[in-house]
Amino acid sequence: MMTSDSADSPFALHITWTCYGTWLPGDERGHVSNTLLPQGGFIRKQNIPGTPYAPGDEYTRDRARNLQKHATARLDPDHAICVAESLVNAVRTRNWRIIRAAIMPNHVHVLITDCPDDGPAVRRILKGVSQADLNRFIGYSRRWWTTGGSDRYKHGHQAIENADRYIANQENMLAAICNMEIVPVPDAPPG
Repeated sequence: MMTSDSADSPFALHITWTCYGTWLPGDERGHVSNTLLPQGGFIRKQNIPGTPYAPGDEYTRDRARNLQKHATARLDPDHAICVAESLVNAVRTRNWRIIRAAIMPNHVHVLITDCPDDGPAVRRILKGVSQADLNRFIGYSRRWWTTGGSDRYKHGHQAIENADRYIANQENMLAAICNMEIVPVPDAPPG
C-alpha cells in the first residue's frame, strides 16, 4: 500500500491474469500453487516476492486438468482487440490510465496508473468488464479468465519504466495498448 512517504512518487499497478485452463497448477513452465502429493496431502505454495516458481509437477497438473469445469480458453486476434477496447473503455470511464498492456493468446498484462491503490479490486474490474464484453462479442456466455491473478505495485519512475519495458517486449502479442491507444501488433500470431 502507498504510504505518506511515497505520496510524491509515481505509482502504477502491473496486473497480470491468465486465460482459463492455460496455466494450471503443476504447469511445466513453473507455477505458484500448492503441489499435490500422490499419497495425499500437498506442499504449500510459496507466493512471496522473489521466491522462484515451483517446478512443473505432472500429477498436480493432471489433477487440475481433470477438475476443470469449463473448456480451456485461448484468445485469437479478434478476441484480443475486443479485450483491448474493453480495457480502454473501462479505465476511461473511471479516469484511470493504461500506460501499457499486452494481450496474448493465454494471458494479459496491464500497467495502470491513476487508479486506486488496491490491485485485487482494480483487477476484478478489468477482468469482469472484459469477460462481459468478450461474451457479448461471441454471442454466448463462457468462462474466459482464471480466478485471481497477480498485482505488482510499482513505486517510482524506474519501477514503472521497467514494467513498461517488460510488457512492451512480450512475445506472441495479439493486441497492445500504449498510453490509452490500441496499437497495431505486426505479425500477430493466430490464437
